[in-house]
Amino acid sequence: MRAVPTLALFAVLAAGCTASAVPAEPTLLRVIMADDWASAPAVRDVLDAFERDHEQVQVQVQAVPFSQIPDLVSAAQDLEQPYDLAHWHAFAAAAADLAEPLGAQWRDAGLRADEFLPGAVEDVTWLGEPYGVPLDTNALVLLTDLNALEEAGVASPGELRTMEGFHAAAEKVVAGGGAQWMLPISTSSWQAYGWIRAFGGELLRIDQATGEPTFTFDHPRTVAALEFLVDLIRTDLAPGPYGADLAADTVQAFASGQVATHATGSWDLNIVARSADRDLRVGVLPLPQADPDEPVTVLGGSSLFVPTGAEQPELAFELALRLIDDDVALRLAEEEGRLPARIRVFDAPLFTEDPLLSTFVQQLPNARVMPLIAYPDVAQAFSEALNDILSGHRPAVESMADLQEFAEAWLASDTGA
Repeated sequence: MRAVPTLALFAVLAAGCTASAVPAEPTLLRVIMADDWASAPAVRDVLDAFERDHEQVQVQVQAVPFSQIPDLVSAAQDLEQPYDLAHWHAFAAAAADLAEPLGAQWRDAGLRADEFLPGAVEDVTWLGEPYGVPLDTNALVLLTDLNALEEAGVASPGELRTMEGFHAAAEKVVAGGGAQWMLPISTSSWQAYGWIRAFGGELLRIDQATGEPTFTFDHPRTVAALEFLVDLIRTDLAPGPYGADLAADTVQAFASGQVATHATGSWDLNIVARSADRDLRVGVLPLPQADPDEPVTVLGGSSLFVPTGAEQPELAFELALRLIDDDVALRLAEEEGRLPARIRVFDAPLFTEDPLLSTFVQQLPNARVMPLIAYPDVAQAFSEALNDILSGHRPAVESMADLQEFAEAWLASDTGA
């Protein structure tokens, strides 16, 4: 029998080993996002395309309620299993040491602050450094039932531009039967902050060199904004406060004609259109203002950041850039009611030809992020105080004075320092 040459035998053995070798493990890119974002078709398409373009990368998305993200990011770091990309407010994540600075990545990608809305830049900036990329924006504005206003004898929606005008219009609407109430009031801190800003108040100022806050909960204009909302409830111009988790109920109250106005973001426009079972003509106005010539409001929206210790920071930043692409932003606006963060995207016909969306767009440059998000202990205390005030349990001036005292004590403590 003829012997097999040694080199040939080695070649056969090597080929057999190669054929039976276990495929290499894919690189895992761990992402945490708000559940309603993770399920959005536009987002899913981006993730699928990213995996196709990176054959050895598997994007693993954890979808959770938006408010739970910072705690989960922190817990993952404690377990030394950090996420690679997270969806929340990058500035607040940076304040909690949960985010990596991205200044070098911004420069390498050619990102500039002036291409984004001012509030969106605030949402990713901490102590002058970018810690994320802006994903979307929105603004708290006033949806109005134009039919209800006309039936009540409100000559023009412009009468609602001031606090006094809004209150007078509310009395006409309720007395004339245009609607049962004028406005659903929520215990949402975000909505309350919009009203506070519209009144000329503020909750705090942040030293951009140190990150140290100066709290202003007891400012007279801040207190006046909350007293205004309480008075609407007390005089039956608004129903009792809706919980912050009852947003769907407030939308339904407006769509059904129970209330004549609704303070919200653009995401509710499509919901109202689908829910209304009547001839509903919707108008969009700024919140009533202390200075109607220079309206201000609170920014809605979010950003993406790379958590501290991420194992795949380069891939994470590349995915973040894809998620803020102009075409993706347009899809999110059209399909989900999420408005872009990049200014140039608003030149699209979707915004210029829609009078309701164009009114939202006009408010965005005047919208600012809620800075209290960076201080979760004090933010929780504000939420509790807000519930007490709107529920009529404590006067606004008393509750906010106590909150001011709490915030200052917190700042002086080891926790706040």
